[in-house]
Amino acid sequence: MTLKEKFKSNPQLYYALSIAATWAGIGSLMNGVTMTQTYGVIPSLIWVLGNTVACILFGAVALKIPKVREVFGSRIMKWICGVMCVFQAWLSMNGMQTVFTDTSLGADFGMYVAYALAVIFLLILLKFGMIRNVLTDGFGWIIVYLMAVGVTIAAAIHSAGHFNNIPLVQDAESMKIGLWKAFLLLPGPFTYPYFFEILNYNEKNEDGTQRVNVRRAFTMGGVFFGIYMAIVFPLAWTQFSPALNIVKAILITIIGTSTLSSSMYSIYIAFGKKVGLVINAALIAGWSILIPLGVMGMWTLMASVRIYFVGAGILFALCWNAYEKRKAVAA
Repeated sequence: MTLKEKFKSNPQLYYALSIAATWAGIGSLMNGVTMTQTYGVIPSLIWVLGNTVACILFGAVALKIPKVREVFGSRIMKWICGVMCVFQAWLSMNGMQTVFTDTSLGADFGMYVAYALAVIFLLILLKFGMIRNVLTDGFGWIIVYLMAVGVTIAAAIHSAGHFNNIPLVQDAESMKIGLWKAFLLLPGPFTYPYFFEILNYNEKNEDGTQRVNVRRAFTMGGVFFGIYMAIVFPLAWTQFSPALNIVKAILITIIGTSTLSSSMYSIYIAFGKKVGLVINAALIAGWSILIPLGVMGMWTLMASVRIYFVGAGILFALCWNAYEKRKAVAA
């Protein structure tokens, strides 16, 4: 049985791995270390909790609250989410460039890697679409687990007892920042047309793929992401040798690759193949303008914007459903 046939006969685990890989993003490790070292252990753990719960919450809300899928499946919301995915792709590319800055390979090497991967996915997703994205994400995420364990153990050994001194909380303001950044994470999955496409694909089964409990797949995806964060969380305390910095950069690039591919595939879903191809090509060409924002800067900009239109979309779905119920009773 081929890998594609295995996926089609029982896709739940593959969905879950792809959800975790897509959601992890380039910033999960980098921002996690920054959060811990800057604000303390507890604010960072709150941020990790928000990260872990986000996909679980998406699975519950998208399937249980009536009209949410109709609202986010509308053309205008698809377009808005497609634009957000341009920022997600830029964020992934920024991270790939940034992680090589502190290595002997240099920032230019990271920039070339980001450009090369973006061009590869521009073409491969145009031709192969959904199944290829799920399978590449799943395979990549297994590699992430193995590399994350190896990097964490190696960094702990290299530190030889000389670990960073990190307080539980830096100050009262740090707790507020941890809570706010955790809250900003919750709307995130709603901006991925790819996640809604998993729901639709699971129900249509036009190519014979087995239908599964997709809400459980999103719950598993959140748990898988949480396991990954637990593995890499100790890296905030450790020291890195030049060789370990290169391995860490490769690990973060693999993590970012899954988010980059799903973001570019989401753009195809949101705008169609022809317009999506133009937009994906434009985001690659225009990326250099956004490089100076950095990873945390770009993430904060994107997260601060998306919370408003995701909240408005869910509120509209609730009002729409209430209106239809009232109309049905009146009739």
